[in-house]
Amino acid sequence: MPLIMITIFGYTFGGDVKNIDVCVVNLDQAPANQSMAGAIISELGTRDTLDIVRVYSPSDAYLDPVAIGREKVEDADIWAIIFFNETFTQDAAAIAGDGTGQSALVRLIADGTNPNIVQAISNDILTAIRAVLGTSAFVVPISISTDLVYGEGARFIDFFAPGVMGLAAMMVTFMLSIISFIHERTTSTLDRLLTTPVTEGEIVAGYALAFGLVGLVQSIVIILTAVALFEIQIVGNPFTVLLIIFVFGAGNQGMGFLLSSLAKNEFQAIQFIPLILFPSLLLSGVFWPIEAVPAFLRPVSYFVPLTYAVEGMRSIMIRGWGMGSIWPEFAVLVIFAGIMLLLSAYSLRKRR
Repeated sequence: MPLIMITIFGYTFGGDVKNIDVCVVNLDQAPANQSMAGAIISELGTRDTLDIVRVYSPSDAYLDPVAIGREKVEDADIWAIIFFNETFTQDAAAIAGDGTGQSALVRLIADGTNPNIVQAISNDILTAIRAVLGTSAFVVPISISTDLVYGEGARFIDFFAPGVMGLAAMMVTFMLSIISFIHERTTSTLDRLLTTPVTEGEIVAGYALAFGLVGLVQSIVIILTAVALFEIQIVGNPFTVLLIIFVFGAGNQGMGFLLSSLAKNEFQAIQFIPLILFPSLLLSGVFWPIEAVPAFLRPVSYFVPLTYAVEGMRSIMIRGWGMGSIWPEFAVLVIFAGIMLLLSAYSLRKRR
């Protein structure tokens, strides 16, 4: 277990953000061999921070690519669009020549739910601009204007709070369930319960309800404290957030019940806690974006249920989305809870 912990921690902690999906709109009218916008886009393409999914050229102007890109950002299909207007090179050349005139403007339309992502995109654009202009440029004729689709005025704690809520719900329901089940088994309480007419499904459902409510209360405490002390943003419906927490807690209770059946005593049961907790903590986007997870580990993130709980809560709390928009994440959590509870009931049936 220590080997697994230090390996995952070493690969994920403080990793660089990479492969951020963006669109580029280049309407610069300058010739291709003179276009400063084209040079900056080429420089951006050489870096691994951004993944440019499409470049719109002047011939695409009739499509209104800015509106199309903004809609993609609103739907969370991409993180941002980078827009160069028709006179970009002309404006940059004018201010670079005599220091007067209007500076060329790079317009960044971004999803602000994750400040780290927005900062990484801005830094990459600035780095590309410096690379094109050269280090000898005394006057930087290009500036960046940032327009946030979501999360206007959001701070890191607004991004961090949903992750803490999901993590707290997971720790409470999973840790308590795995320890309590093994204790009830070793003290024969579970065996005595199985001699009654109650069914395996009713036993598991009762535990799921109890531990789901415990996780729910913990989340309410976190929400109220975060709003009262730190003024976090909750744009969407907080009751939808609590519903996600309840379903997620029920699934973790089922997983705790299932893993406890594999342990012979409490000491062995405790070994499962870091085995589940650390990958969830480091790979689900609680502390840093999934885009900062190394590429070879990133697929694992999508098998971690906490990833979907955190993403769903962030979309509600920061983007203001409702159940109609976060249903894929909610569906994954429902499937996770259903599978865990069914397997728990099956393990009880085998024990009976």
